[in-house]
Amino acid sequence: MAAHTPPPARRLPPVQGTLALEMPDPEEPNPPGPELRLVPAADPDTPDGAPPARQWAARFVQAVVEVVAGDRPVQQLVRWTDEDVLSDLQHRVEVLSATSSSTVRGRTERSQLRSVRVCQPTPTVAEVSAHVRHGGRSRAIAVRFEARRGRWLCTALQFG
Repeated sequence: MAAHTPPPARRLPPVQGTLALEMPDPEEPNPPGPELRLVPAADPDTPDGAPPARQWAARFVQAVVEVVAGDRPVQQLVRWTDEDVLSDLQHRVEVLSATSSSTVRGRTERSQLRSVRVCQPTPTVAEVSAHVRHGGRSRAIAVRFEARRGRWLCTALQFG
């Protein structure tokens, strides 16, 4: 008498929770994916002849770091900041000069701008995040620029 073999069991796809997501069979080869290609990032048009936002942001953040360290006078940023930002920077410089001398600051390691990321929600607004390294410590700086009369003006500055 021949042994009876049962028909192969129908495999149901695995179910995950109540979402019933179909999981791929690990024994089947992956289907070919779409062909991918690199697309170069295009800089948005700069408004009214203003410089490219990323280049301007890097130079501005480096200048802010130097002002806060006491290496650059805050007056150099008057043209590039609004009144609130300038007032905050002036206050930081006053606190710095009250708590340390230029001799002590001259012996310390200088801050270095490590990276800058720019997002332009509109052509006339640039929102920037920067990574600044000082010795073994890192710091984040967030800046908002608005294009006015052919130049970028810092309207918000936040140290993290």
